[in-house]
Amino acid sequence: MNRALPWIIALLISLTANGVMTGIVLHRVAGSPHVSDVVRHEHRHPPRDPSDAARTGGFNVRAFLRSLPEEQQQIARQRFASERVGFRELMLAAQNAQQDAEAALRADPYDPQAAAEALGELRARRFEIEAAMEAIVLELVADLPPEERMNALAAGRRRPGGFGRRGDRRPSPRDRF
Repeated sequence: MNRALPWIIALLISLTANGVMTGIVLHRVAGSPHVSDVVRHEHRHPPRDPSDAARTGGFNVRAFLRSLPEEQQQIARQRFASERVGFRELMLAAQNAQQDAEAALRADPYDPQAAAEALGELRARRFEIEAAMEAIVLELVADLPPEERMNALAAGRRRPGGFGRRGDRRPSPRDRF
């Protein structure tokens, strides 16, 4: 074996590694498409626009309630506490409808009509929960001046999370909304 052969092999490995690293850097700098832009989003949700509250989880009730004036927050706490049993019943009904829908979708033999009815029932239970929450929210903002009402609604449309960035206040453990 020639004494230069190991050095030639090392040189080829080094050149290959440098070529790969240069390609990666150029790919990132040139702004080439990322694999997630090219590959279809078949098994996960497509990328979301963070400004679209309807697609990022909907209305953030806790942020809305935290933005209310202190006296309205007290009223909200009392109102939600008085409706706790009703919400629990609605949640249990939705949970049962979810289990029924899953059972209908797993059934063998599969009955499309039964699955559609079970999913319709689940949708109705979820709508009942949303309607009950909306009724309380509308009751809470009824007496607010327009500017405070708009500030509270804007807080509700903000994306949840992200505390600690840009001076956002982390809620205290006693903040029960």
